[in-house]
Amino acid sequence: MAHIRIIYGTTGGNTQLTCQKVSSDLEELGHKVTLQRCEKTNPADLLEGDVLILASPTYGHGFLEPHFQLFMPSIENLDLQQKPCAVIALGDPKYDLDYFLESEKKLTAYLQSHNGNNIIEPLKIAKSPLPYFDKALKKWVEKLADKLTN
Repeated sequence: MAHIRIIYGTTGGNTQLTCQKVSSDLEELGHKVTLQRCEKTNPADLLEGDVLILASPTYGHGFLEPHFQLFMPSIENLDLQQKPCAVIALGDPKYDLDYFLESEKKLTAYLQSHNGNNIIEPLKIAKSPLPYFDKALKKWVEKLADKLTN
């Protein structure tokens, strides 16, 4: 099975909770998962493992989570060498209806411009992630796992 590395930024804890749930569901399907907070990640870590998942909520008017925003310059010169990749984005429309899931666009653009191979549509979560766990998140994990075994 695949070794999946999830690198995430979190301040309020919802992104961490979501990544932990994705990790546990993937492990139940037989995959190995490494969870890393972005502020404890070296650029070379993005190249480790079989699959890379980047995860961040959106803050303010379309900004990445503060730790992730600070992490981005350190990975600017990285070539992902067609590594299979995915994105998890969280946001809340009560803060900015136009840009509440902008992290998805920014992380997807990063992966594309750095030769990552996006293998699945991003997991996008609006508001609290808990209502997504049993259906949308589980379905996304199963679809990702299916892509890894085919």
